[in-house]
Amino acid sequence: MPVIATVAVATPSHRYEILIGKQLLAAPSTWAGLPQAAQAVLVSNPLVHAHYGAAVESALAAHYGRVSRLLLPDGEQHKDWPTLQTIFDHLLRQGCDRKTLLVALGGGVVGDMTGFAAATYMRGVPYVQVPTTLLAQVDSSVGGKTAINHPLGKNMIGAFHQPERVVADLDTLATLPPRELSAGLAEIIKYGPIADAAFLDWIERHLDALAAGDAEALAYAVRRSCEIKAEVVGADERESGRRAILNFGHTFGHAIEAGLGYGHWLHGEAVGCGMVLA
Repeated sequence: MPVIATVAVATPSHRYEILIGKQLLAAPSTWAGLPQAAQAVLVSNPLVHAHYGAAVESALAAHYGRVSRLLLPDGEQHKDWPTLQTIFDHLLRQGCDRKTLLVALGGGVVGDMTGFAAATYMRGVPYVQVPTTLLAQVDSSVGGKTAINHPLGKNMIGAFHQPERVVADLDTLATLPPRELSAGLAEIIKYGPIADAAFLDWIERHLDALAAGDAEALAYAVRRSCEIKAEVVGADERESGRRAILNFGHTFGHAIEAGLGYGHWLHGEAVGCGMVLA
């Protein structure tokens, strides 16, 4: 079976599952049981789509009569109003209605923007997160935070909107550049001091394996990270209290990203520095 683990996320507004495994993108079971609709829209960027777009589109075509795609420019510097507007333009031109399913295939930028578009288009449509970076698999795809950046602050314009499902296919991590992998490790490390000291000990013992992209080590790290985040989000969906612990390193990190200019540092790099400063 391609699914290694399933993590349930239960919030007051919605319940869904995080599927963690290998060869998930093309597996029919991955896409079963999602909301029915006349069409689905795949949102990605050119690089990610070149690797995985065909598999996802083929799988979606078995469930939806029409599948269209929209490719966004890559990079944090494009997580803004003009790029968000291109999503709305596409949805309107395709005649998408309130049942249309949006599928975010990519890293945190694609996931955040697709989620925000889903939260606001026709006052809310369903969407699925398909994170293809380590950082997105362990953090940004889970919990329903969606946003775009503003010149005066990162993620300051957004909405809470939970996905229908998160599909974390570990095979996509094999194509990550070393810098992206290291940035994702920062978010994994974060879960140790905020929630699980034993997990932090495990990370220290397996850090070389994680940095080398060891499949078994990454599978456990993704699962445990998602379990911790699911528990925190389930207890405090809209960050009125406990969920704020997930922001460890982010206050300084966001300031670094905004100050240097979005895209100069990867988000995980800024968070790693932010944890040291905190």
